[in-house]
Amino acid sequence: MIRWLGSISLVLVLLLLVSCQSASTEAVKINVSNKTLLVGKESGGDAIIAKRLREVHGMEVTVIADKEVTKESSAGYGLVYVSESVNSGKIRDNFSSAPVPVIYAEVQATADIGLSPPESYGHLGGANAAKTIEIKDSKHPLAAGLEGKIDVYKENGKMGYATPGKEAIVIATVPGEDQNATIFAYEKGSKNEKGETVPAREMLYYLFYGEEINQTDDGWKLFDAAVRWVTSAK
Repeated sequence: MIRWLGSISLVLVLLLLVSCQSASTEAVKINVSNKTLLVGKESGGDAIIAKRLREVHGMEVTVIADKEVTKESSAGYGLVYVSESVNSGKIRDNFSSAPVPVIYAEVQATADIGLSPPESYGHLGGANAAKTIEIKDSKHPLAAGLEGKIDVYKENGKMGYATPGKEAIVIATVPGEDQNATIFAYEKGSKNEKGETVPAREMLYYLFYGEEINQTDDGWKLFDAAVRWVTSAK
């Protein structure tokens, strides 16, 4: 009888430990999915991005300088946002093999990480360059329900674009220039232009540093759609 009761007690203890471990693991998952690593600056336009991530998406945001980035930097985060304010040479492909979704606003990094073919990046250079993009896939969640030509800036400004790869999902382009995509993405499991399997959703978003204050409501709708889409993969 005593031995039988002891066995039952042991089983109950083991079940309790497993339950606690499962709850703890789930808590960690929830916590990680709510954390964003913003590679950029503490001030200026990056501060506007950080504020939106906190207030609209409920994210806990940590800012890191480009010179501090390593291949381990994304560990423990549910999203990485790479600002256009960074030096692409310091970002390189540090996030390419990490199973963490990434939004790249730094267009010059696209060739390094395989989002675009080598030497294909560019930008609508100079001041007063553009304010309009053309939605190409209005049914995709990344299009935020928008169609046709959309003003994403209030006034003309710098806007990033690059040539999308073969397996890229093209959401928006420079009007009349289908080869120059302003918003495009790779689904988890697809192949990038280096022939590597993409470990988590990643994408290019056109926003140049300093233009955050110039964004229209539609521009922010597209930003919010980008955050929701990249972080929603199972």
